[in-house]
Amino acid sequence: MKKLLVSFSGGETSGYMAQWLLKNKSKEYEMIFVFANTGLENEETLSFVEKCDKEFNLNVIWVEAVFHKEYRKGTTHKIVDYKTATRGVDLFEEMIQVYGIPNQAYPHCNRELKLQAIKSYMRSIGWKDYYTAIGIRNDEIDRVNKDRKKNKLIYPLVSDRPMTKAKINFWWSQQEFRLNLKHYEGNCKTCWKKGFPKLYTIAQENIEHFDDFKYLEDKYKNYVPPSRDQSVKDIHFFRGNKSVNEVIEESKTFNKAIKDDSANLNYQTSLLDNESCDIFAECGDN
Repeated sequence: MKKLLVSFSGGETSGYMAQWLLKNKSKEYEMIFVFANTGLENEETLSFVEKCDKEFNLNVIWVEAVFHKEYRKGTTHKIVDYKTATRGVDLFEEMIQVYGIPNQAYPHCNRELKLQAIKSYMRSIGWKDYYTAIGIRNDEIDRVNKDRKKNKLIYPLVSDRPMTKAKINFWWSQQEFRLNLKHYEGNCKTCWKKGFPKLYTIAQENIEHFDDFKYLEDKYKNYVPPSRDQSVKDIHFFRGNKSVNEVIEESKTFNKAIKDDSANLNYQTSLLDNESCDIFAECGDN
């Protein structure tokens, strides 16, 4: 039987994909469901993963990255669960101490906090030849990895069960629970991949969500690890090297309300604003 790693990002699309695969592909694949926690997820995301796990009998494996300061020693993993999962800045800070602040020029947070931690776990259980299921919908087809065949990636919600955001919303609206977040909040509180209108709206509604990034910028903005250009200083998270303070200040004059499309059951949403960090996804410009 073929082996399949199901990457559960913590969003409703990957949650739907996980339960659909278990129901429809169990005779074709031996499956493992894995969620990689970054520590800066919204608490609602962690609760949603736990609810999906119990409701759909997924047996989700929760992993977190373990960083090593030794030269050329890559990221490994540890196994946690809903109760013991890191909440707060610790994992991000450990990553920054090795790789520096992540941003558009150095997008290593998804790679190290998620992809490498998951790969380490898969090695630990002896899985070498396996497929990976990614939760990308048919209306996000531009995010499908161009090297999907080489990397043995499959996209069930594109090829087997084509879905759109509206269809996903409708399905979850029929369930007893769903992810209790507005679509622009996303799983990671202040992901630097978010467009500025989303960030401004979050700052207006939950300014405390920026506290962790502000702490990290203040402490590490002039820290450059050996692997990066030592001449580049004053490093910030957001596009154009914009700082947390600048984003917060600009949010004070932002007055274009963002509509929450998590309740939209009727039409296909835009492809152009997606900060999802599913492993191996081709992340577009937000």
